[in-house]
Amino acid sequence: MKVALVCQSLLLSRALKSFLGENVVPYKQCDFVISDKKIELDKPIFYIGSNEGNLLVPFAKSTLWIALDKFFQELLMKQSSVDDMVSQPNNTHLLEEKINALTEKFRTELIQTIRGFYGN
Repeated sequence: MKVALVCQSLLLSRALKSFLGENVVPYKQCDFVISDKKIELDKPIFYIGSNEGNLLVPFAKSTLWIALDKFFQELLMKQSSVDDMVSQPNNTHLLEEKINALTEKFRTELIQTIRGFYGN
């Protein structure tokens, strides 16, 4: 799990860096972003807030890790379901190819049987 920090609160940012250590990476390398403000990004955002969010302030290091792990697992599940939906057209294409092959084989055997019956 790799995270980037986008926090208004310098204190929160430093605490998160301390708690997360090597898991804090630059934005382009992260799996998701931890933020204390509502922002629009092209990556998933884990919100930390005093009234609402994925984690409420104050929190302990263990509570942070549990909440982050839960959030990351949900992201992985969503990603795998998206991957399944993307791969379905390929599966459909493979199924069509198999049906076409079976149909062609049946057609060839049927023609051979008819020719054998009539002696052609």
